[in-house]
Amino acid sequence: MSSSLTTGGRQEAPGKRRLLYPLRFAEQYFGNGIRLMGGTLILLYKTWSCILRGKIDWGETSRQCEMVGIKSFLVVSITALFTGFAMSLQISRELVLFGADTAIGGVVSLALIREIGPITAGVTLAGRVGSAIAAELTTMMITEQIDALKVMRIDPIEFLVVPRYLAAILMMPVLSVYAMFIGLLAGIVIAYTAANLPVATFLDSVKQTILDRDFVVHYLKAFINGTIVASFSCAIGLSTRGGAEDVGIATTRSIVWTMTMVFVFNFLVTSLTYAPR
Repeated sequence: MSSSLTTGGRQEAPGKRRLLYPLRFAEQYFGNGIRLMGGTLILLYKTWSCILRGKIDWGETSRQCEMVGIKSFLVVSITALFTGFAMSLQISRELVLFGADTAIGGVVSLALIREIGPITAGVTLAGRVGSAIAAELTTMMITEQIDALKVMRIDPIEFLVVPRYLAAILMMPVLSVYAMFIGLLAGIVIAYTAANLPVATFLDSVKQTILDRDFVVHYLKAFINGTIVASFSCAIGLSTRGGAEDVGIATTRSIVWTMTMVFVFNFLVTSLTYAPR
């Protein structure tokens, strides 16, 4: 038996072939990622072209706002509440040890406004809404409903993507502010019960710490998170082919990519907008 393997008319040693496996995997993985990001940017360009030309189905957009926003309030409430509990408890105990209990409100509110609020809403919508969008559009691609729209001269981007994108960028700031508010209530409760800090002292610390630019950063992150969730999910759904198994694959890809991009852009915005207080 020959000790070498034939690939493309050439002889490859078994050891060399094993060495090529991780290289081929990396090439395929990063190639797919680059194609996805390119497709997402193109889709985002076409989506904004439709929006600027006024091609918006407001009835479908309002229905998507209900699905994206109203139906997400419960899960955002639970996530933000217990995130606020855990973060506030840790901060309160540490600041009490250093005798800086009056600064609890400022530290907690700053973390909620600049980081926790947008991240909580972004991750929640990536898992709940992004996966649903990807699964729905992938199913439509597999069952050739998208092709049927094109035959009827209906633009799939105008009909399917624009309402979902508008719903995401409109409702994400609302959910982010709501998550921030719920987290702040949790911080007040923990500060009062764990550190014996009066509510008035907590709120006074908040007023002294929070600046207008913190809210600007908050809304900027919310807008970016909404764009990420809608654009990546729609791009994945509209580019998937195959059968029923590919619906699950597209859903998983949507969750992984949207959550990853939410954290990446959260860091980028934080680093670019940071300034000494």
